[in-house]
Amino acid sequence: MNDTLLLERIRDLHASLGTDLAFLARTFEEDLPRPDALRDLGERLLDLGGALVARSDELNAAILAVLPPDGWLPEAGTRRHVIGLVHQVGPRPLRCGAVFLALCGSACYPFYGRDATNRSARHERCESCLARASSRA
Repeated sequence: MNDTLLLERIRDLHASLGTDLAFLARTFEEDLPRPDALRDLGERLLDLGGALVARSDELNAAILAVLPPDGWLPEAGTRRHVIGLVHQVGPRPLRCGAVFLALCGSACYPFYGRDATNRSARHERCESCLARASSRA
């Protein structure tokens, strides 16, 4: 599914969800829950949830395909005149916004190569990541 259709489905659900939930709540309060209304909302939520999970998997696969196989990524952020570190993000790194979280909790650039300070090639490996990576093996 393309992102435009997915966004349309999200907007549709957003526009109708308040009314749907108010209606359902009222039927429960009156001890007259409507199975058709429950099923309709449940199916819409399941369908949208499935589409979101599938799209997330596609995006994640594309990102993982460009990461180095050894899992070492440069630290995010810039520290002037200091050689930064590279961190082990593992085989399936945790994406946190525009960065990945390393085994030690540090944020790392989601690419391999040179960072914004153009020093990635000289970064040392994080001792905490080395210890955690060796304990996982």
